[in-house]
Amino acid sequence: MEIPLYANGKAGRTEVDASFLGDKVKSKTLRAAVIMYEANLRVGTHSTQRRSEVSRSKRQVMPQKGTGRARVRHLQVTQCIGGGRPHGPKPRDYSYRLPRRELQVALKSALLSKFRDGEAALVESFGLNKPSTSSVAKVLKDLGCLESCLVVIEASDKSLELSVRNLPRVKVKTAAEINAYDVVFYRNLLLTKGGFAKLKEAHSDA
Repeated sequence: MEIPLYANGKAGRTEVDASFLGDKVKSKTLRAAVIMYEANLRVGTHSTQRRSEVSRSKRQVMPQKGTGRARVRHLQVTQCIGGGRPHGPKPRDYSYRLPRRELQVALKSALLSKFRDGEAALVESFGLNKPSTSSVAKVLKDLGCLESCLVVIEASDKSLELSVRNLPRVKVKTAAEINAYDVVFYRNLLLTKGGFAKLKEAHSDA
């Protein structure tokens, strides 16, 4: 398939072989993976006070019978304003794991969806000797990826990472680090040729 390519200081187009990603986006598997990653991001520190934890006087507020009103033993009960909350949330761990094979399938589906939707692009190389936000921003702007982009590289590049840290909604990750949630979260996917080769090597037999 044909996708945008940035090389020699200008944007063009090139043919890539994305057949290693399969021929179908498995949306159910992709959705399950995204939900798992979002659940794993939850802190789970929410907490409410149960009836026994509310700090109030336990003096009986009215007689048990004879008033014509509902009985209220004390002010901690749930029907009173400021009383305890019945079955309220407590701190918990929301994280869980799907099978590794399923996560690989989800990642391939996420990548394939970007290629099919025209939201993937290639860059020959950023060629940074030192951090330069303007240089990286120019490449992203020429490719139409500046607003939201995940940049996938072959190996860690400190200069590139420092160059994008002031660009909102732009993230740099190596091909070994990305997952389905990363790919879906950002609107555009920009791969260096080395990063694309790494992905192809990792997922050709998966």
